[in-house]
Amino acid sequence: MVAALLVVAVLAGAGVGYLVGMNESGNQTSKGATTTSNTSTSTSTECTVNAEGQVLLLVLNSTSGKSIPDAPVQAQVTPFYCNSTPPSAISLNTTMTNSTGYAEFGADLGVYHLTLNTYGNYFVFVSTLPEQTTCVTLSIPSGETTIKYSGSFQFSC
Repeated sequence: MVAALLVVAVLAGAGVGYLVGMNESGNQTSKGATTTSNTSTSTSTECTVNAEGQVLLLVLNSTSGKSIPDAPVQAQVTPFYCNSTPPSAISLNTTMTNSTGYAEFGADLGVYHLTLNTYGNYFVFVSTLPEQTTCVTLSIPSGETTIKYSGSFQFSC
């Protein structure tokens, strides 16, 4: 009968396991291995999103091509999640487009639901990406929408 002490070390990110123990002579041994268990275990998934992104909405007049300042935009964001219970949508304060027609939302990663009701009923659903800007152009009254993503760490459209 062999008495052995086993310690399993997993290198984060690499997923490589090593078994370290003692053989019958009492000498330390190590061997690369895939570990399996015959015991029943329960697992849970937990995650934290450590990144930000932003959404820039440009509201244009589709007839003249000019930006529309002072347009109120209502927004909700549903944050990304990795467990089985989706989070509730978070209502954000109404944001007015600035003098160049832009409204900025952001830092939370997730799905944004943007609503503009002043000139009709317009809705845009858009996802954010980590460390990028999601650039959305909404032309009214046509309702045409374009969505583009900036390069990493470029926070403008």
